[in-house]
Amino acid sequence: MKYPRSTSSIRKIAFGILVGVLAWMTSPTPQAVVFTNASAITIPSLGNGSPYPSNIIVSGLSGTITGVSVTLNGLSHTFLDDVGILLTGPGGALLLMDGVSDGAVTNATITLQDGAAAMPDTGALTTGTYKPTAFFTGDGFPAPGPGTTYNHPGPAGGNTATFASTFNGTAANGTWSLYVVDFVSGDSGSISGGWSLNLTTNGAPAHPTVIDFDGDHKTDFAVVRNTGGGPTGQITWFYQGTSGFKAAAWGIASDEYVPSGDLDSDGKVDIGIWRAAPQAVYYYLRSSDGGVVALPWGTVGDDPSVDGDYDGDGLNDPTVYRAGPASGNPSFWYSRKSTNAQMLVSQFGQNGDFPSPGDYDGDGKWDYIVQRNAGGGQARFWMQLSTSGFTSTVFGTPTDVIVPGDYDGDGKTDIATVRGSGGQILWSHLPSAGGPYVQTFWGNSATDFPCQGDWDGDGKTDQAIWRPSATPGQSAFWILKSSGGFMYVPFGQNGDYPVGNYNTH
Repeated sequence: MKYPRSTSSIRKIAFGILVGVLAWMTSPTPQAVVFTNASAITIPSLGNGSPYPSNIIVSGLSGTITGVSVTLNGLSHTFLDDVGILLTGPGGALLLMDGVSDGAVTNATITLQDGAAAMPDTGALTTGTYKPTAFFTGDGFPAPGPGTTYNHPGPAGGNTATFASTFNGTAANGTWSLYVVDFVSGDSGSISGGWSLNLTTNGAPAHPTVIDFDGDHKTDFAVVRNTGGGPTGQITWFYQGTSGFKAAAWGIASDEYVPSGDLDSDGKVDIGIWRAAPQAVYYYLRSSDGGVVALPWGTVGDDPSVDGDYDGDGLNDPTVYRAGPASGNPSFWYSRKSTNAQMLVSQFGQNGDFPSPGDYDGDGKWDYIVQRNAGGGQARFWMQLSTSGFTSTVFGTPTDVIVPGDYDGDGKTDIATVRGSGGQILWSHLPSAGGPYVQTFWGNSATDFPCQGDWDGDGKTDQAIWRPSATPGQSAFWILKSSGGFMYVPFGQNGDYPVGNYNTH
């Protein structure tokens, strides 16, 4: 397997890349989470919208729903009165609008939420926030739509259904669908920017989404490239997700690249680097406004790839792992708590161990985990869990590389490793949900970089690799999807470093 800038051991990774975790991952209190399908919806003259329906797959949320709202991004139609729009989720169906306005609407952003004013029956509909409103009854949404079986918001027929009465108390995870129908010929339109679904639950979301720069709860394709040349050359980040291709110049070649999670509570991972000298500092590029955050933390020789949410407030805590000075000496974890900026110091592990941080008990706080040579060709994972205390598990060999993630989708980090075997990469993980360990071959050990993440947005970590190629256009991500099948996505070029290799130890 390929690893960046390795020195005396293949296990010493100078390009330590931090686990990127959304702010919603671990919050102990309810938080709104926005999911978006940005694909345009075409509204024909008399007929079903295309696509029909437009779907959003929600995953990673625990608890039950306490709030729902929907935003239509770029609604245009020559006579909106003809159009009906309906939302279905795992727990119900609600008519959002039908027969509103009696004129044209152009590129409006319409947010629908309980407690707002009703949409007009006559006159123009403009950008704004409204409650679900319908002035017709009995309109049917053809299969796979629910027909006429849905909750109606009124005022037509004296109906009073709301988001809360339809969805509150139900499960959030699953497929949510937006059905759009034009019931009369002669006029047409579109929703050019697709739609967004804002959900709030009474439990912390169950799993992290790593390297998610656009907040769609899928791991993004991302590489970093030395565009300046030499050991202090400018580094440029190239990444692509639902929102398209982007580039950002951030850091130099001697930095450690740490897409650190969400520091500004906008639901998107912030690009970050850790620079050891002359003073150890985390530098973050806020996704919300492009602002810069500089946080002095750690010292030369620390491992900054262990950042996570150690205080359970839903925001990333800059953290370093400091190995003991000599063999067998105790190691320490130093976190800067996002709740109050105070230092959290924990002694766990010893010189010679390899850290493997994550939320192994699913309580919303990251735990202290290390892998240690147990002798006899075996490795033992020692764990200090924030809920159940100290424990350990024998798994793998001391030379296995740690690739933690939530492979079974239960909201807990699983013990997972990779190793070269017969020229291939053998992936192994121990499901925290129970059952025997799972092994899969994926990738070539001589060329490929392991890049596990939730690439298909189903709430489970996928086994993935990035394979560089000297042939232009042939460097690519190969992803074995937990939802079935695989993805092959050309991205980057020879000499790049895949950000998805963030969390190998």
